[in-house]
Amino acid sequence: MSIHLFPYTYPRQKLTTNRWYYNCDVVANLEGIQMAQVGEDRVRVSGVKGLPPPPTTKVGITAPAGFQAEWHIYLCGLDMAEKCAVTEAQVRYAIGEENIAKFTTLKFHQNGSSPIDAENQDLATVDFRIFAQTKDPELLRPDVPNGFNRWVLELFLQSVPGASLSNDLRQTVPKPYYEYWVSLLPQSELNHRVHLLFDTPNNNDNNNKVIPIPPPKQTRTYPRQQPSYETTSPLPLDTWGETVRAPLGYVVYGRSGDKASDCNVGFFVRRDDEWDWLRSLLTIDKIKELLGPHEYKGKPVDRFEIPGVRAVHFLLHDHLDRGYNACSNYDTLGKLAGEYIRAKTVDVPKMFLERGWI
Repeated sequence: MSIHLFPYTYPRQKLTTNRWYYNCDVVANLEGIQMAQVGEDRVRVSGVKGLPPPPTTKVGITAPAGFQAEWHIYLCGLDMAEKCAVTEAQVRYAIGEENIAKFTTLKFHQNGSSPIDAENQDLATVDFRIFAQTKDPELLRPDVPNGFNRWVLELFLQSVPGASLSNDLRQTVPKPYYEYWVSLLPQSELNHRVHLLFDTPNNNDNNNKVIPIPPPKQTRTYPRQQPSYETTSPLPLDTWGETVRAPLGYVVYGRSGDKASDCNVGFFVRRDDEWDWLRSLLTIDKIKELLGPHEYKGKPVDRFEIPGVRAVHFLLHDHLDRGYNACSNYDTLGKLAGEYIRAKTVDVPKMFLERGWI
């Protein structure tokens, strides 16, 4: 399936901030980026300029954090919220407050729902996940009579109607997990090298030649955090006439991903009038509303725009519960955040929907 880009003609706004993407060897200046369809399956990207790299580079620091295990109890049928609440209360009671204090994370998830008249039983089954992390592996050992494994296992037959256990209990065995932090180091302090392990035109003797890569000679210091801002001159949301309540993703593309514990999520549209609507609609407060009270973590949300590709971008700080290595969510890489928001309903101009869903 081809994605067609329409020529961009929206008058460029006067820049109030920088649009820089930092790398260790170059900084991409996205201020003048443009995209145009040049064939059935070809897109031309132009207007991106290179700037000198910063004197520092990002590094990831990984360290042992403890041990984790999880249980999965399958529930089905009516009164699902109540069934999950009772199951959680029973598990907490079995563990006891003194032992609960020994966990660094103890999280209960209701994953899925059980609709009335479901097409089949699997669709009506909820995965109730109990996720635990601790620095004490003895607390998670499956072979001890007073530990996480037994506390959950022994109560499920005296729990809510229809509870069933997963028949794969490997996840109940403790495994080590790691925490991940991002920091900056001066590029001059890094011993950056290339090891040539095989024959090449310049390495015929196969002596595993090592080529040093010195730090960049020309650098520039940039702000550590780029400014966050709302749109300039937003338009009233009734500017485009009659609206219909519909998922945002019917007319808006999206893409998201992790930066350690932070989550980037960006949205973009096809046409100029849709861009005016998108930038007016998607404020910081609106993205918090679309995330909802369970997904918005109360942390800062940064916003900026790239008019040349009709995009509004958000950075959700600490959205991913410590990032991939230690994250207690299913979405450890932030890849689902964009699709989650695209499925939220907003008042979409009818004229946009009549052009066809994307």
